[in-house]
Amino acid sequence: MSVGQPAIWKAPAAHERSVLRPRRIPRPAQYVLYSAFGTLVAVIVSTLFVLYGIGMSRRDGDVALTTASASLLAILIGFVVTRRLLTYPLLRTYTYVAMTFVSTFILVAIGLKFLRIEFSSPQHFLAMVVIVALVEFFFYINRHATPLHMAIVPGVASLPALPKGVFRSVAFYRLAAVPGGHLDYSGVIADFGSDLAPEWEHFLAHAALQGIPVYHVKHFSESVTGRVAVDHLRENTFGAVIPALIYPQFKRALDLLGALLVFPVVAVVIGICGLLIKLETPGPIFFRQSRTGLGGRPFTILKLRTMIANHNGDDYTLPEDKRITRVGRILRQYRLDELPQIINILRGDMSWIGPRPEAIALAEWYEREVPFYVYRHIVRPGLSGWAQVHQGNVAAVDAARLKLEYDFFYIKHYSFWLDVVIVIKTLRTILTRFGSR
Repeated sequence: MSVGQPAIWKAPAAHERSVLRPRRIPRPAQYVLYSAFGTLVAVIVSTLFVLYGIGMSRRDGDVALTTASASLLAILIGFVVTRRLLTYPLLRTYTYVAMTFVSTFILVAIGLKFLRIEFSSPQHFLAMVVIVALVEFFFYINRHATPLHMAIVPGVASLPALPKGVFRSVAFYRLAAVPGGHLDYSGVIADFGSDLAPEWEHFLAHAALQGIPVYHVKHFSESVTGRVAVDHLRENTFGAVIPALIYPQFKRALDLLGALLVFPVVAVVIGICGLLIKLETPGPIFFRQSRTGLGGRPFTILKLRTMIANHNGDDYTLPEDKRITRVGRILRQYRLDELPQIINILRGDMSWIGPRPEAIALAEWYEREVPFYVYRHIVRPGLSGWAQVHQGNVAAVDAARLKLEYDFFYIKHYSFWLDVVIVIKTLRTILTRFGSR
């Protein structure tokens, strides 16, 4: 096929289809338009329903206006947060979108109560229900009725295995020749390290000028798997995974503030759990162990004891480990045994979010077996982390290598928004008891 003629996408299954389709509204524009539509519908419907339907009269117009403004603020914050969170991989499910909007509405309601501003709870709740329903419908249609079509240019050897259930509406097609005319791809994947012919370099530039995302295959792989491959690190990768200089200071302040706020409640829960531990088996309430922290420096981690006393703490936990007590198994399932680490957070040994600290013996073993393992100590370890919510507890070398790839992704994309994603996924992990032993 000569340059300038309509191109053919060749799918891995060997069938063919034309790449030239009618113009449609770009996905970012769809998101903005639907956001505006959903906001107007949610605010107007909830205001009219409450004002003329239940609990309010026309004399309460000021309260209705205040509530409408508060709902509008919650919706706008919800769209901004959702837009930022969905840029991270493995979070494109409906549950997280709904949780985001419910959270923003609750936070705005708490703010109004704190400021003693009168508002209508039914109106605020109805606006939340309407916007969640509309947004869920939008994402469902956008995912199932308008699938993504990713073009692959020559030079890309292979693509990563996509997580099940996350990218069901994405189709990949290899370009046989440079297409001509209007380009209607959702994105283009290329290997910038390969020797591309001049016509393909021109094609990539042309696609970028038309607003079509052009992805380097390595970056695309990271974005859909949530991992940075440790076997293919280069010097520029090391530079890229150095975390920002400002955010760690801000994060430390958030860690300290959060720990101080929840400490009274956590102390009560620890006291109840400690009493149950003492009633079941003799021995100390707390388990102490040396772990590797920021910069490779050791520190003593605190946990509620979940095993029989005098066990070998340097050994990793196996499924159905006989050393785990009945109370300890429940504590592990709901991560309650980790609560004393709030002391480590107050001391500065740990953060709420970060790579999980390993026992020194295991860390030394990993350093011998896994390339670049020591590099994960560039950030402060955390109570929960990117690897933890995707992989759970691991000990085998191959699993540790995969865990390190998750940790590298976290370090490379170290930011407030990624921490928010991990908090949301941590809540889901606790509820589903994923990865507990």
